[in-house]
Amino acid sequence: MSVRDSLKRLSGDSLVYGLGQVAGKIVNFLLVPVLTRVLVPEQFGVSENVTQYTASALLVLVFGMDGALARFFYEQPDRQTRVRMVSSSFTFRLLTGGAVALALAAFATPLAGALLGGEVYAKYLRIGALTLPATLFVLFSYDVLRVTFQPWKFIALNLTWTVTVGGLTLYFVLARHLGVAGALYGKLFGDCLTAAVGLVLCRHHLKPVFDRDLLRRMLSYGLPLVPVSISYAVIGAVDRATLTRAFSPEAAGVYAVAMKFFAVITMGVSAFNLAFGPFAYARAQDPDAPKLYARVFTLYVAIASLGALLVGVFAPGLVGLLATERYAAAAAPALWLTFAAVAQGAYSVAVLGITLALRTRLLGGIAALAAVVAIAANGVLVPRLGAEGAAMATCLAHVASAVAAYVVSQRVHPLPFRPARLAALFGGALAAGLLAVRFAPAGWAGVGVKLVAVLGFVALATVLEVWKDRGAVRHRPAA
Repeated sequence: MSVRDSLKRLSGDSLVYGLGQVAGKIVNFLLVPVLTRVLVPEQFGVSENVTQYTASALLVLVFGMDGALARFFYEQPDRQTRVRMVSSSFTFRLLTGGAVALALAAFATPLAGALLGGEVYAKYLRIGALTLPATLFVLFSYDVLRVTFQPWKFIALNLTWTVTVGGLTLYFVLARHLGVAGALYGKLFGDCLTAAVGLVLCRHHLKPVFDRDLLRRMLSYGLPLVPVSISYAVIGAVDRATLTRAFSPEAAGVYAVAMKFFAVITMGVSAFNLAFGPFAYARAQDPDAPKLYARVFTLYVAIASLGALLVGVFAPGLVGLLATERYAAAAAPALWLTFAAVAQGAYSVAVLGITLALRTRLLGGIAALAAVVAIAANGVLVPRLGAEGAAMATCLAHVASAVAAYVVSQRVHPLPFRPARLAALFGGALAAGLLAVRFAPAGWAGVGVKLVAVLGFVALATVLEVWKDRGAVRHRPAA
């Protein structure tokens, strides 16, 4: 398959997975206008904080098994072995997820005091903890459908999640008037129903079998990623926790609306990442693979940065559509958060050399560095700048992660990426966005200034000829 054909395949897969991401996550945006009008910012902040903290816990509870499945699934000699691998992974996730969920529920009271601003919120953490096993199986189903190249079933599962979580949340919040608990119950029961559908969709790859050797091999790849998951869980939670402690749950509620813009870009980034992993590993032995990876990286940064710029500069108007005036301050952090999502996606490509070389133990140091940057930056910026400082800290942490991943990866398995061009694209888009937000006047004149900033970035990408391979670093095989 030629480089052009491979790029078309990756684009098609990303589009399909993108439809699935939009179908599954659009509920987050459809619910915001409702929840921000029913819940005061403090209540909305508590609900969103619990959701984010459980999402951070999920990063750790996967134990790197998602990456291990994608890395080793295609190397198995026959279908029976692949079924044993999938089934062993499922059993491990189910047992560990259930045990951790019970432990978190038992210690919900002190955790609520530390993370949510008061022990009175412990009941909400317990609901979030009980959601973990169901959500883990939903994520497991996504992994299986992805490595078996079944994107339309992936979309169907996401649609199921949309309908169940969205419908049940509206029922518990509006019909039953359960407030914060209603929003969390909607997630709990919606994930349980979606997990049942996932079981049906993945049934042909699940059998009552368990293979210790296959599980040990996956864990040997995945366990070194646990410190990585812990570090990124810290990055995902420290901004909200710092805001809550420095100000109030109400400030966290405003920031939660800003995080929806991070989620907008993450939908596209996740679609790319979901397609890129199997795509990259399946072509790892092709002689043109390094050249293909380099072109993909450049195109990703260009397209994702353009999307972040568009969403970020028009965030003030979008906040007015999403929420009430009490959340207007959410527009300020939005631009930084959109570019944080771009950097997060860049990490997954920059780290490719490390995963191809099976040197995943190196990822722990990279993640630890990013976590330290997040903690330090939040500690310095949040007390001074509030929610915007938290967004800046999150962006700095993800940029540090991507840069460190690139540097380390090039040492163990060099790939012909173009770092100067990548930095120019990302930095140029962010600078254009910051200038546009700062100097754009109100009204249509401001819209014009923002469009000029967007067109300026398009001109930069054209001058840099992002569609060409000229200027790539020569590929050198790893020693």
